[in-house]
Amino acid sequence: MNILHPTRTVSALVPRYVERFRCVGAQCGDSCCSGWTVSLDKKTYYTYRQLQHPELSGVMESSIARRRSGTTESAYGRIKLKAGSRACPLTVEGLCSVQKNMNESYLSHTCFSYPRYTRKFGTQYEQALSLSCPEAARLALLAPDAFDFIENPATVRTETVANIVAKRGLAVELMDEIRILCMKLVRTEGLELWQKLAVLGIFCENLDEMQRKGMHGMIPTLLQNTVTMIEQGDFIAVLEQMPPNHTAQTMVFASFWKGPGFEVNTGVSISPVQAETVAAIRRGFGTREDGSEVSQEDIIPAYVAGMRRLPEALQATPHLLDHFLLNEMFRELFPFKGNSPYEAYLQLIAEYGLLRFMLAAQCNTDGPLPDAAALVRMVHVFYRLFQHDHRFGQMHRALTKSGFGSLEKVYGFLRA
Repeated sequence: MNILHPTRTVSALVPRYVERFRCVGAQCGDSCCSGWTVSLDKKTYYTYRQLQHPELSGVMESSIARRRSGTTESAYGRIKLKAGSRACPLTVEGLCSVQKNMNESYLSHTCFSYPRYTRKFGTQYEQALSLSCPEAARLALLAPDAFDFIENPATVRTETVANIVAKRGLAVELMDEIRILCMKLVRTEGLELWQKLAVLGIFCENLDEMQRKGMHGMIPTLLQNTVTMIEQGDFIAVLEQMPPNHTAQTMVFASFWKGPGFEVNTGVSISPVQAETVAAIRRGFGTREDGSEVSQEDIIPAYVAGMRRLPEALQATPHLLDHFLLNEMFRELFPFKGNSPYEAYLQLIAEYGLLRFMLAAQCNTDGPLPDAAALVRMVHVFYRLFQHDHRFGQMHRALTKSGFGSLEKVYGFLRA
């Protein structure tokens, strides 16, 4: 059979969990495409339209449509999901009928890539996975060595590789030093996670200032000073005097969860496992028997109670939050996504805070605490609900508009 989209194999820098990843197919706890828009690149769209195949032609004719706005070469068409279930009509018993009846080269760029993110950074290829995939989430969040970095063969299509060049006047080599330091901060032993994130905020704020003032030559000194600050530990003693602000945490992250632009749809557009998880969150925050929601103010004691039990639950998955952050940082080339390092930092902690908010709801129970599988499922569902929504990438703006964008106020958000 002909090859529609050629591939090649490159050597890529990956976290170890990426090397271990294999799609589990029909055994997966969720569907890759349920509820999402599945884009088709132009070449795949026309191939599907003209396909003559006894198993596929009929479903292709009824399920493929042109995009009528925002059309690009990579998003030229789309697969129309089934009404009601919002499942992909090309999936039969959990398996993709295109891959089964044709070959992998006939998958669209979107379907071929997911859950992988591949880029070329300078001369180095890199690959990470989206934790919206249940198997990727399990591998990334549970294994202690999931974020040991190795070189690994990666099969790629040229069209699906993001090419990263120097940004904001920084050479690729210096960008790499910066992002390595940021990830090392999150892996620093002897500090609580909120303390690591506080130091990361100081670094990003200082990096912002140096870039605005054109002081790029001072950045290596900033890197060294940050390492020295951690080693001496003086700043950590100051942080210890700052109490957590659970009221602010609740109000801001409840607004993300329930507010305009961030509503979670519990209807048929999400899968059963997603709907079940959302229902558990609402129960944890006191949804009434008639299904009506409680006010944001009433959520505060439920959130505090859940946060009190969360550390005990996380003993079953001691790397979960650290690895969640490390995956986001590596996948998003932190802190170089967005307009500035500090903006990237605010986005990161907004995502972290919203996930922790959801985990706290899960832990507000008089019964047994969630086990490792349930906590990983929460992270998976967090990604499914929010990550692929364009509004999710603007959470840093919501944080700033709420009056909590300054680093001093951020500290109250971070402490559990």
